[in-house]
Amino acid sequence: MKKGLKTLAAILCSSGLLIASGLGADPVYANTGKTQTYASMVLLQSQHNIPFSIQFLDGFKVKVTNNRTNAVNTFDVSANQSEYFRLGVYQGNGKLQNATTGFAQKLVQLVPFTDGNGNLRWKGQQTLWGVNGEDRIAVATSVWNIVNNQPQLLGVTVQPGNFDNLPSSDIEINSGFSMGRDITFVLDTKYADVTGDGVKDQILLVGDKMGSAMNIPAENLRIVVREGKNNQQSFISVGERDSGVLPKLSISDANLDQIPDILVTMPTSTGRVYSQFTWKDNHPAVVVEQQRLNDRSLFQPVNDGNGETISMKAIK
Repeated sequence: MKKGLKTLAAILCSSGLLIASGLGADPVYANTGKTQTYASMVLLQSQHNIPFSIQFLDGFKVKVTNNRTNAVNTFDVSANQSEYFRLGVYQGNGKLQNATTGFAQKLVQLVPFTDGNGNLRWKGQQTLWGVNGEDRIAVATSVWNIVNNQPQLLGVTVQPGNFDNLPSSDIEINSGFSMGRDITFVLDTKYADVTGDGVKDQILLVGDKMGSAMNIPAENLRIVVREGKNNQQSFISVGERDSGVLPKLSISDANLDQIPDILVTMPTSTGRVYSQFTWKDNHPAVVVEQQRLNDRSLFQPVNDGNGETISMKAIK
């Protein structure tokens, strides 16, 4: 990658906030009347972590307490009761055999995104576990502003985890990607079994952009699937319309074949453009032709609580 496109680490001493920044870049300010000139991944220090207490209750329930806000969520974990029996957590009648607590992933990184109102925001995700690293209870999603170099928490939701939509832990977002050009970056990642072989795959959204800032237009967007079973790599263009600012991936079963599919959201100055792919004949393939998928008389986007699109709904 060219020297002028390489990433630097700029430590903003006044806030203890580490922001990956590019050469000559200005700080980022969220939608507070100041220009949004530069967006990057944000590495948080320990004081910004959101701590959780996770306590097993009688009746195959788990209580999750946000220790910063005192908000409480309770989850039914009866689907995993056979494992809890084996580990001696519960008796056969659902009574706790031993006091049991879970544990939470620390919040160390925020990723920029565009919310439903078009504002630049940052999102953090924390996995909440029960008895071990295989016993995933929920995902905590926090939304932040970065104002005057200070992280400001806007809200936290805790929901049963759609773990296919967590980013890959092995591939860094906004890192360079070798695909014949030195301006190609990894724009988003997921870790899910999209090939249907029972082994999770690395799904990458890559594109070309003139710099390391994440909120500048990226073009020539492509989906890359790195198969978990054999490490074979396949790619496909997102379609004729292949550019956007802060484009994102989402994983859901679009064609109802019990195998997760890949949705690409491309925010543009005139709205969002979508593309969707499935696995067919050992390669990614289009689920619905791009022009048809973006016809609002035929398909409508389904958004999460932060305004990010998670699936497309066919209009009957």
